[in-house]
Amino acid sequence: MKRSLKKLPALLALLGVLVLAGCSAKVAVPNEADYQMRSDQYVQMLVSMDAATLETEIDSLESHYEDFEQQVALYPYIGGTGQKFDFTAEAYLSMLSSYAANLDEFGAYVGVKEYEGATEDSDGYLTYATVYEFEKHDMRMSLQYDQDNVVITATLDPIYSTGEIAQKAALNTLIGMGSVFVVLIILCFLISCFKYVHMAEEKAKKGKKTEEQPKKAAPAAPAPAPAAAPAEAEPELVAAITAATVTADTQLVAVITAAVAAESGMSADGFVVRSIRRRSGNKWKKS
Repeated sequence: MKRSLKKLPALLALLGVLVLAGCSAKVAVPNEADYQMRSDQYVQMLVSMDAATLETEIDSLESHYEDFEQQVALYPYIGGTGQKFDFTAEAYLSMLSSYAANLDEFGAYVGVKEYEGATEDSDGYLTYATVYEFEKHDMRMSLQYDQDNVVITATLDPIYSTGEIAQKAALNTLIGMGSVFVVLIILCFLISCFKYVHMAEEKAKKGKKTEEQPKKAAPAAPAPAPAAAPAEAEPELVAAITAATVTADTQLVAVITAAVAAESGMSADGFVVRSIRRRSGNKWKKS
């Protein structure tokens, strides 16, 4: 059992090699110089164009892509050479776009660094890779050919050092973990706010129940206590009351004197009213 466990890593490594070999195997091609020459020509064409020219060419191809695709398909008949265009429309546009996207990563062109050779996949497509030296980063060009030696896939990638790869990996890890922590903090904040939402709902329910209950009549306000009579009246108030009483009695006496004089035919100067008393059998009382 222990021996089997010791052999397990070696078996896994062999399996991985077999899988990779099944996907693509490096092969020797008799006309390798032709693939090298074609790769060099394509690179020379790319480095001869500046960024503005590249953008103009890419925009023109994208805006007239269907026409360009049809022209590529009919190239042998239009050109009259009987040879097909080296690229499919998609591969040619992909090569230009890939180089333009990484132009700042490459810098100035130096020269050919290494012809890595050709590999063949299970579908019989041949891929030829070449490394070109630039000032900032080297570039690996991989061109995939079909059975008619037409480029159907083109990739141009910068080659980074181990330190740069580790730095990018650390940065990606930091960004990923930071994003996760930010999302977790936001979720914790939202969850902590749920209790306030619940409290607001309960408060609203209690307020609604209170409004539905009949309002009780408010108790009557107590009657104000009678003001205490002053112990002694003010002198001015007493004098005013006395004067009013005397004036009223004088007027009453005058009225009665005139009435008696008119009834008896006597002059008002002939008698004097001394006092006035109410009698029960008063003739002046109306029935």
